[in-house]
Amino acid sequence: MSTEDLTMATFDDLRALLHTTEQLMAAGFSTQSLGRAVASGDLIRLRPGFYVDRSTRELGREERHLLMVLAADRALACPVFTHWSAALVLGLPGWDLPLGTVSLSRAGHAQRSRTTRLTRHDVTPLAEDDVHVVDGLRVTRPERTIVDVARACAPPASVAVADAAFKAEAVTAASVDDALSRAAGKSGVKRARAALARVDARSESVAETRSRLIFADYGLPEPQTQVDIFDTHGDFVARVDFLWPELGLIGECDGFGKYLDGADAAEARRRLGVEKDRDAALMALGYRVLHWRWADLDKPRLLVQRLRSVMYPAAA
Repeated sequence: MSTEDLTMATFDDLRALLHTTEQLMAAGFSTQSLGRAVASGDLIRLRPGFYVDRSTRELGREERHLLMVLAADRALACPVFTHWSAALVLGLPGWDLPLGTVSLSRAGHAQRSRTTRLTRHDVTPLAEDDVHVVDGLRVTRPERTIVDVARACAPPASVAVADAAFKAEAVTAASVDDALSRAAGKSGVKRARAALARVDARSESVAETRSRLIFADYGLPEPQTQVDIFDTHGDFVARVDFLWPELGLIGECDGFGKYLDGADAAEARRRLGVEKDRDAALMALGYRVLHWRWADLDKPRLLVQRLRSVMYPAAA
């Protein structure tokens, strides 16, 4: 299967991209030609015995990580994937997670850990009810996964994973509290508790999570999130990402995909026009509307300066 056929790859799509040494030999490769193909970059070795075509470089980093997970699953005996690997299998976001390694717990490796270029062996004990199966892959349950990620990884990445799990209703506050209690005494639990205290189940994207944490870290007033706005007749106008009602300010974090995903030029123009009309309707109700993009989140001080200048124009 060509990667050109993959818009949102399924596990079966990704499995079809994996080649074993035996399959390649049966297709006419020799040991020497296989080595040359790897050296030239025509084939990429994921781990001993498993390869993918160079075209997989066009995939997103999350899908490339899942290819590594699938290779590890075929190569190892009954692995249980944990941390960021489990998060991706569960459909949670992988932004800023260390996806260069596969994280797993495997029977026979108790009290021993080993890290290679591809695989991180995690030895945290797993109870049977900690394990969940997704498309044949054994992973830690969602609540255990977000706690493990929050123990090992810093915000905002860990909070984004947890936000997504709560948004999808894959976890509850009670189930996460139970997972935290089970992790008591382990490294990183204090950091995990602090990160998970910042979760907002209404967050609809990593960008919204990052924005919200920037507001808090820089001392801005806490906004309401995902708020429905109605006009004076009670008719729905828009759902907005952030609202500071006391300031009459609406904040919108936009991604380029909002305008361009799957769109030709005419459709992109139509979407931009819809947004302008939406903003005009909100401003007619007396709101000010401020937009920012993903790239702005990498310069938080500048974003905060923009927000403060709009929030408090007399002090700007």
